[in-house]
Amino acid sequence: MDKRILVLDGDPVARHDMTGLLAGYGLTTLGAGSAREMEQILRETQVNLVMLDMMLPDASGLSVCSRLLSLPSPPAIMMVSESGEECDVVVGLEFGADDYVIKPYRPRELLARIKAVLRRHDDARPEEPAREPPTVYRFDGWRLNVATQALFDPRGRPVPLSTAEFLVLWALVARPNQVLTRDELRQGPPDAYARPAPQQVNVAISRLRSKLDRVEGGGELIRTVRHVGYIFAARVDRVQE
Repeated sequence: MDKRILVLDGDPVARHDMTGLLAGYGLTTLGAGSAREMEQILRETQVNLVMLDMMLPDASGLSVCSRLLSLPSPPAIMMVSESGEECDVVVGLEFGADDYVIKPYRPRELLARIKAVLRRHDDARPEEPAREPPTVYRFDGWRLNVATQALFDPRGRPVPLSTAEFLVLWALVARPNQVLTRDELRQGPPDAYARPAPQQVNVAISRLRSKLDRVEGGGELIRTVRHVGYIFAARVDRVQE
């Protein structure tokens, strides 16, 4: 598994322990003790996963999460915290984190979850025929580019999406005006290259509604069908650009 993992933790002992643990399993690890150090590292190298501790000396974990998700090619994010309160876990996932680890963690379980997150977030894409332009879904003035995972609002402004949000939206727009269960949303369209975790679907729906609601009525595009699932209530055109 040729991946780079950045361990971002203000506690030097905790940072040393985690980087040493992951390196012992053959993973390439980098360490940073602050958001500023993280920025320096990201300017010099690309990382696939950030192990993000919620308590940093110069920034909140949530603000750093938002910053990472705004990158052109955002890494996977696993939040790390000593708090196991349900509300903290939900907030972390709602901000777009791919998983949430509670200290103290069990090494083998941590490794398994890291591998699962990296698989879901793998940036490898199936090669498209050279002459075939990328697929773009258009709905109510919005544009979703599948190849770049880019969503643009009707005014052409980019809307950052986490991997889970993109996959859920892709599943919805690929089958508009059809009721889809949570399992069907996880499966995604036939050419989807990854799947969100089960607990991410509801969180992704909530965040997508909030982001679509930046345009009046956008939040109503995704409707809940009680006890069944969700429906994307709009005409969707699939085009090649």
